[in-house]
Amino acid sequence: MKFLLYLITCFLLLNVLTTAKSLIQDSCKKAAAKNRKLKLNFCLKSLEGCRQCKTAKNLGELVMATMKNAETKTKRVHAQMKKDFDAKKYPKDNDMLVMECLSDYSGTAQILDIAMETFEDHDYKDLISRMNLGMESLDACDEGYKERSTPQISPFIKSNEFLTHLIEIPIAFTEMLKRK
Repeated sequence: MKFLLYLITCFLLLNVLTTAKSLIQDSCKKAAAKNRKLKLNFCLKSLEGCRQCKTAKNLGELVMATMKNAETKTKRVHAQMKKDFDAKKYPKDNDMLVMECLSDYSGTAQILDIAMETFEDHDYKDLISRMNLGMESLDACDEGYKERSTPQISPFIKSNEFLTHLIEIPIAFTEMLKRK
């Protein structure tokens, strides 16, 4: 009897994981086909490494999981930036710019948090606007470096690009939900 229960549990778990993987693959393919900014390989790799995404049972759950994933990664990058700033790893003359970027990252994380609340209200238009605002906040970090009297390349450009691409995923998925 225990063996049968164990076998059924394994089957159900395998079924959930297979369904989630199929959901991720199908959603990334459809979203990438409709949104030129979204790269299929980036979408697949990002979501296959996301624990919450792997358990999503439908597109709505996948949108929430991808927003949470983007928020978590944004907070992680912000924490590393803050740690490096406190350890004085950035040039002293960039202190104000780094502080502005820290504020931009913090704002992006807050915006994504509010976007998740908006999702629960099914206000997809507002949700997309908020996520776009989060991406604009990341862009502002890079712009600060470009606008200096001696323009520079932001040391955070790779992080900003990564997070922007990560935020584009739930935007594309939300667009798909709007069409349903």
